[in-house]
Amino acid sequence: MTVAGEAGLLELMAGRLAEDDLSPRAADLVLAACLGEAALERALAGAPARHDAPREPVDCPGQGIFVSEIRVRGFRGIGPEARLPLAPGPGLTVVTGRNGSGKSSFAEAAELALTGHNARWTRARHDVWRQGWRNLHHRDTAVELELVQAALPDRTTIRRRWAPEDELSQGEWTQDGEPFDEHRWRDALETYRPFLPYSELGTVLDAQPEDLYEALHRLLGLEAITEAQQSLAEHRKHLAEVVARPHDRRERVRAELAAAPDDRARRAAELLGSDSPDLDAIADLALGAGVGGGTGLLHRVVDLVLPPGDEVDRCREQLDQALGAVTAVATDNAQDSLRCSEILRLAIQLQESGGDESCPVCGLGRLDGLWLARAGERAEHLAKAAGELHEAADRLDVAVAAARALCQPAPEVLLETQDVLDTTTALQAWQAWQDCASIDDPVRLRRELFDRFAELAAAVDQLKSVAREQIDRLDLMWRPMAIALFEWHSQAQQALADAEVLADVTEAENWIRGTAATLRSERIAPFAKESQRIWQRLRQQSNVEFGAVRLGGTRNVELDVSVDGVSNSALAVMSQGELHSLGLALFLPRAMVDESPFRFVVVDDPVQAMDPSKVDGLAQVLADVALTRQVVVFTHDERLVEALRRLRLAATVREVCRGEGSVVRVRTSDDPVGRCLDDARAVRGDEDLPEALRAELVASCCRAALEAASHARFRRERLGRGTPHAEVERALECALTTRQKIALAVFDDLSATAELVPHLEDVVGGWAVELLRACRVGGDCGDLDVLIRDTELLAGWLQR
Repeated sequence: MTVAGEAGLLELMAGRLAEDDLSPRAADLVLAACLGEAALERALAGAPARHDAPREPVDCPGQGIFVSEIRVRGFRGIGPEARLPLAPGPGLTVVTGRNGSGKSSFAEAAELALTGHNARWTRARHDVWRQGWRNLHHRDTAVELELVQAALPDRTTIRRRWAPEDELSQGEWTQDGEPFDEHRWRDALETYRPFLPYSELGTVLDAQPEDLYEALHRLLGLEAITEAQQSLAEHRKHLAEVVARPHDRRERVRAELAAAPDDRARRAAELLGSDSPDLDAIADLALGAGVGGGTGLLHRVVDLVLPPGDEVDRCREQLDQALGAVTAVATDNAQDSLRCSEILRLAIQLQESGGDESCPVCGLGRLDGLWLARAGERAEHLAKAAGELHEAADRLDVAVAAARALCQPAPEVLLETQDVLDTTTALQAWQAWQDCASIDDPVRLRRELFDRFAELAAAVDQLKSVAREQIDRLDLMWRPMAIALFEWHSQAQQALADAEVLADVTEAENWIRGTAATLRSERIAPFAKESQRIWQRLRQQSNVEFGAVRLGGTRNVELDVSVDGVSNSALAVMSQGELHSLGLALFLPRAMVDESPFRFVVVDDPVQAMDPSKVDGLAQVLADVALTRQVVVFTHDERLVEALRRLRLAATVREVCRGEGSVVRVRTSDDPVGRCLDDARAVRGDEDLPEALRAELVASCCRAALEAASHARFRRERLGRGTPHAEVERALECALTTRQKIALAVFDDLSATAELVPHLEDVVGGWAVELLRACRVGGDCGDLDVLIRDTELLAGWLQR
């Protein structure tokens, strides 16, 4: 099976766009979305479409990668360093061992070394799980994975080591002594993940639907179109919110404004009530560009202008100086001098025009030349005094006029704001000040004008203070409304700009959704076919039929499952063993694609919850996969090994044994009988054990060897005649004692136990009967070496 790269997918998208009737802008958005978020942002901003190169793929860690050895120390059940050697090439290796032997520690260590996490430990919900990853007997913790790459002579060692105080997520992570480049491996491990631990096997189907969807989607090479669809959907949702936001909020904002006492708010509510609100007018209101309503009059009151203080002071000073000058020259003699000056002027004109003649006033003197000389001197003196008086009077007239000019009528705003403010005091003070303009007496004008101005200034200042307080109060009430109005205005402006873009993005998203569905169907077909083939091998007498696999548009995986021909939900009808089998059927095709750099698959405990018939199917499937892949299976269930031997499928079996102090050994195991006999010999040679305990343990191992040989013979005979696996296992479960199990193997009849001893004496010999007596719990074992030898002979007879 193969998948196309991202560049090929983009070319395919461009070709399909050329065939469809899509608007130019929407087509540009589709291609831009496929090229990445940056290209889409530029396209949405109106920039010309650029046919950027596809995103650079992450550097692949290599090709044809196999595992040659797993080394573990101080991790989980393994104390001192233990090694699990593996043949680096295609083939099946089964690693067996009882629960707690340490076999799963090897599987989890390999996954932890390469991926940096393990579902059981790094994702555990409780601290007791997260903190139990270190071995209790050996605190120096390290895991190593030795890899071999096809056609390359050197080996790669990936190693994680933790200091005593490190958490699991910490520690030193290296590759051949250099820092491990996690980024380089991440994409390959996520797409072609070669590990399937038991903790995940049972949750492949009941995990979050999008998890399985993402795993298959990455495998199909559809990341670009998935990301493009998600990106367009996110932008479409955002644009839809932007476009709908003003409409959704307008009525609420309008109602709040209409209920406010401010004229500005009522005006804004009127504007919002229109089908097509005037956004410019709303902006003016929100920003205060056109102040109206009650605050407009108040602002005019605040802006009232009186004559500047320096101007008033200058006017008062001029008036004081003029009055002082007039007072200085305006005496009674000054008035007589003015009259005398006038008389002399007329007399001189009379003399100059008529010559010497008698004085027209007294009639006694003569207006002759001598008189004219004396009169001219006196007239000049009197004229100078008169000029000073006239000059002082003129200055006073100018000063009075300037003072009267200060007195302007009261502004109309004081009358207009009477409903808003109490302007009575200010109006009265202004009127009294204005009345000063009609005062004729300069002295009185001087006395009253500036006193009334001071009273007016105080009244106006007081009025302005009250006006400012009201403005602040109204503004305090208006400010949140203005902010809300401005926010709505900004949203409305953005909505107008984004409405057309939303239509194009929606068109692009709809197109890419339909195209993605087509591509998913086309590319999932070969994987679905392979999963169906594997399921057919695993189902083995199951009445559950597994059909098509589809990637749904709602980011879930749709599985066609039927029971006796009736469609149903997989989770509702399948047993745990069937779910495990289906999980394997979905996992293995992902690990077998040609593009995967990994040529190994590690599966931990796939046999649990499987009935015997499915174990046979599993053995066949694993053997098929092992033709092209290195398959490493960890299990404590002997049925898989028994099925491989019975079906004569090639496999290497390794057994993991754990002793005191978490000392773990790995040995090659031929068959269960041989392992039990090896254990018996090992116990026989342990001089540290008490003699009675040693004899009992050797007898127990011998009984286990005879029972394993009996099970193998009974399964072989019954299954060879076509008996269903379930019936065979039920029969074995009914055989509780060693003699019952041997009778079942020899006579194919559980009730023939009484005939076993005579039959063994006649066919095998009396030593076989003595062996059964010696193997009984609490019996006299005699010579342990003879016991082990005879057990091996009788087990061989049973197997033959």
